[in-house]
Amino acid sequence: MSAPGAPLPSACARRRTPAIARGARRCACARALSAMLVLAATSASSASLSVRDAAGDQWRAISDPADGAQGYLLEHVVADGQPDPRFGRGGRRPLAISATDDAPSSVRVDARGRIWVTGASIAGGQPQAVILRYLADGAPDLRWGVQGKVQITPGGLAVKPNDLLPLSDGSLLVAGVAANVEPVRAVVFHLKADGSLDTSFGTAGTWQRGGATDGSTATNLAADDDGAVAVCVAARGDKAAAEIWSIAAPAPRLVHQQALDPSSDGENLRVAWAAGRWILTSAGGSTLAGLAATLLPPVATQARVSVARASAPSDPGQSVFSPFAGDRSAPSPLPAPAVTVDEAGGGQPGLWFGSLLAVAALGVIAIRLRKRATRTVLRKHRP
Repeated sequence: MSAPGAPLPSACARRRTPAIARGARRCACARALSAMLVLAATSASSASLSVRDAAGDQWRAISDPADGAQGYLLEHVVADGQPDPRFGRGGRRPLAISATDDAPSSVRVDARGRIWVTGASIAGGQPQAVILRYLADGAPDLRWGVQGKVQITPGGLAVKPNDLLPLSDGSLLVAGVAANVEPVRAVVFHLKADGSLDTSFGTAGTWQRGGATDGSTATNLAADDDGAVAVCVAARGDKAAAEIWSIAAPAPRLVHQQALDPSSDGENLRVAWAAGRWILTSAGGSTLAGLAATLLPPVATQARVSVARASAPSDPGQSVFSPFAGDRSAPSPLPAPAVTVDEAGGGQPGLWFGSLLAVAALGVIAIRLRKRATRTVLRKHRP
C-alpha cells in the first residue's frame, strides 16, 4: 500500500516490476548454477587421494566397497600390498567429511605420520571447507579442532578445497575455489597449528587470484627441495592461463604463466618440482609423504623477498593488480651511504664535532646569562 501523499505507480512501472523480479531470479539461478558447476568439479580435481612414502607404504581414500554403502574409507597399505593391521580395523577406518557422505578431495601425510584429509561439506548449495587429521594408527587427532575436525569459512568465503599441504611447523595450507563470489576465484588460506585461521596470511587470512573474467581455480600445492611452496592456478576467460604462484612471505609471486587451451577448464593441472625448477603437468599418481614444506623463504632468497615487499602490489586479491602485467621484477635497492669511522673507533667524526660545537655554544650562552644576572643584582644593591 502506498504511503499517504505518495504518487501512485504508473501502469508501465507496474508492468516492469514483475519483469525486474524475474530478471533478478534469473541472475540468482545463474549464480547458483555456477556454484553447482564448481562443486561438480570435485571429482575432476587434480589433487591426489593417494599418498606414498619412501618405504612404499600407501594411504588412500576409497569408496566403501560394502554392498549398499555410500561412504568412504581411509586405508593404509604397507609396502608388500597388505593392509596394515595396526591402522584402524584391519587397515581401514571410516572417513566422514560430512553427515551426507560428501567426497574427500585430497589426502596428505606429514613427517610425523599424521594423515590429513580435506573435502567440502555442502549445505544450502554452498561448500564449507573441512579438514580432518588422524594419528598414525588411524585414530582422530583430538588436538586438532573438535574431535580431529576443523570446519571453516575463511574470511566468509565458501571454499571448495582441492588440496592441502601440511607445513613443518604443524600449520597447514589449503587451496581451492571460492564459490560464493562472482566469478569464482582461486583461493589459498593458512591455518595455524591449532586449526585457527592465520589472519596475517594474505588479506585477512586468504590469498585470492582475481582478475580472471570467467573465474579461476587453485588445483594443487607442492613443495620444492628447500620446502618452498607453490600453487597451481587455472585462470579462465579472455586470457585463459595456467599459472604457478610461489606461496612465501611476504606475498605470493607469479613465477610461471602459459596459455591455457580455452576448451580446458584446467582442473587436471598440477604443479611439480623437477630438475631444479617448477613445471606444470597433468600427470596423476600419488603424492609424497613427509614433505618439509614451509612458508618461510630459503635463506639464500631472503634479501630478494625483502626487496619485493617494497615493490608494486603482488597480491592478486588487490583490485589494482593484474597478473598479466609485463615486468614484475623488484627494483634494485639504492646503495647505502658510506659510513666513515675514525681510526680510534670513535664513530662518525662529523657527528662528534657537531656535538662539541653544540656544547660550546650552550656554555657561552650560560656564561652570558650569569653575567647579566650579576649586573642586575649589583644595580639593585647600589647605594
